[in-house]
Amino acid sequence: MSAKDHAEESESGAQDRVPFGHLVAYAQMTLPLAVIGLPIAIYIPAFYSGTLGLNLAAVGVVLMLARFSDVITDPLIGRLSDRTRGNFGRRRPWIALGVPLMALSAFMLFVPSEPVSLGYLFLWISAIYLGFTLITIPYGAWGAELSTDYRERSRITGAREVFLLIGLISAILIPVVWAVASGAETQEGELNSVSKEAMASLGWMVIILLPVCAAILFWRIREPAPQTTQTISLMDGLKAIMRNGPFRRVLISTMVSALAGSLNAAVAILFYDHVLKLGEAGFVLILVLFGTAALGSPFWVSLGNKMGKHRALCVAVFLSMLAFSSVPLVVYFIVPVSPDFTFVAMFLVTMVQGFAFGAGAILGASMLADVVDLDMMRSGEHRTGLLFAFLGFARKFFEAAGVGIALPLIAFLGFDPQAEAQTDSGTFGIVMVYCLLPLGLWTISALVIWNFPITAERLTRIREAYARRAVRRGDAEQGSVIPGVTVQPLPAD
Repeated sequence: MSAKDHAEESESGAQDRVPFGHLVAYAQMTLPLAVIGLPIAIYIPAFYSGTLGLNLAAVGVVLMLARFSDVITDPLIGRLSDRTRGNFGRRRPWIALGVPLMALSAFMLFVPSEPVSLGYLFLWISAIYLGFTLITIPYGAWGAELSTDYRERSRITGAREVFLLIGLISAILIPVVWAVASGAETQEGELNSVSKEAMASLGWMVIILLPVCAAILFWRIREPAPQTTQTISLMDGLKAIMRNGPFRRVLISTMVSALAGSLNAAVAILFYDHVLKLGEAGFVLILVLFGTAALGSPFWVSLGNKMGKHRALCVAVFLSMLAFSSVPLVVYFIVPVSPDFTFVAMFLVTMVQGFAFGAGAILGASMLADVVDLDMMRSGEHRTGLLFAFLGFARKFFEAAGVGIALPLIAFLGFDPQAEAQTDSGTFGIVMVYCLLPLGLWTISALVIWNFPITAERLTRIREAYARRAVRRGDAEQGSVIPGVTVQPLPAD
């Protein structure tokens, strides 16, 4: 790359840089979404089965069936968001529709009136999943459109990830703090983070935070004007997306990583309690995981800008693999010999894991935004919402699959959560699901994404090619098609 190219790229990035205040106003919307999302994954099963008395297996089936509604809603909302026109924008109307639905659903889930039933759970968990789709699909597409600069997109997704992690930490701490404050304890005197009082605190927090954060987003952030309109059907659009080679790489890598992360998360609490014997110290490790992820976010943005997003993502995967490869050593050598050192060893492992944790969400979303430009250049159509929706659905499906695989597998291998001591095969089974299988899957994910073809230089060429094509078609005035891209005068035919 010549000095002139570097100068032009720097100038383009400066023109396309999102002001810090606008960056915060956009990113803060993820805070209430995280406060809602984590309890659904961790607390709701225990709350409805343990605290409210519903059958655990039936609760699991209800949660899985409700999740499958995303098969229809994710691509539908993504496409409708891309095609919406009006003074209020394309993304705002759907987010505005999703906010009251999600707030009401969260309150009904976290502050239910007894007695509750499986039908009640299915109704409100389905409603909250629909609310998630209405908000997160347009919101993610909106973020991809805030900047067309290769490096600035990582800055946007990095800021979003910081607020997401703050929300996750809050969702962990709030029930614990509330349990302490209210004296909500089990018969054994242990803290009960899924008590009615603790869950109600989350419900009220969502009611307060969600509309406030949405109002800040709407007030401070202006939507970019749409440049094209979709003219093909939904199915044809999905087929066209799958012909996009870079998107297929992001898709496969995301699916494999989602499966790996879901396997790990599904058995994490069981692993901490029954293998490592950490008890309540396991929640400390979860806080360390998200805390170090938040601290590491700026590093991954910087590294992605220096060596390329895909290569930085592979570095993060390598760090995760390094951390997880030491877990069997902890289980088979430290736990039997020096159990008092177990927490310290896992603390170090979790710090490395957490540091790498944030890279996927930051760099993966930023890479998808780059793929959007390639799709737009090839098709001439603006399908940001559809691309984000399709990837989001795939991730959710494999996350659900991970839970469905993990628990039956460890049971088949002999793990028994009711037993005071685990058999050798049971211990090996949960170690395999917690770290060995994720290790293999993360390796595959890294290999898939290693040769990702869209670099900063190629993205600049893609944007310039699209701008020239648009000028030829007369879709926009010369030099105004894409922010930061100057279209040279076209030669006379």
